[in-house]
Amino acid sequence: MNSAAEATRIRTVATASANTISKRSDGFVLWEIMLALLIFSVVVVALTSALQQTVDASILLRDESQVRFELQNLLTETAAQKLTPGKSSVVVGDGRVHYEREVRAVQAKTAKGVILPDLYEIIVQASWNSSGHPRSDHAEIIVYRP
Repeated sequence: MNSAAEATRIRTVATASANTISKRSDGFVLWEIMLALLIFSVVVVALTSALQQTVDASILLRDESQVRFELQNLLTETAAQKLTPGKSSVVVGDGRVHYEREVRAVQAKTAKGVILPDLYEIIVQASWNSSGHPRSDHAEIIVYRP
């Protein structure tokens, strides 16, 4: 009888021990899931931030490319016209970018000291806002118009 009572007690202790281990492993699984969700959340936030920065960079590059193209067009267009010194504002495209054109007479001399007439410097400046920051660019050329 002693051994039957002792065997029952051992079974009870073993069952209680198994239940404690089972409850502990259930709690450990919960911590694993919470940790996995935390890591997933950090990765999603990082990817979203990287995507936003990529979109901003793409918009900035597109705007700068468009401005360079328009600056070149304005220089070519101005050089083909009759040049008179002065400053003027130019409206191009949707008006997001403000262009300003300036024509200046240039006083240059040859190696013999002879003044070159009809020499002009054309300067085109662009200014715009991109992502809340002011941006600007310019292009210039010197042309001879006899």
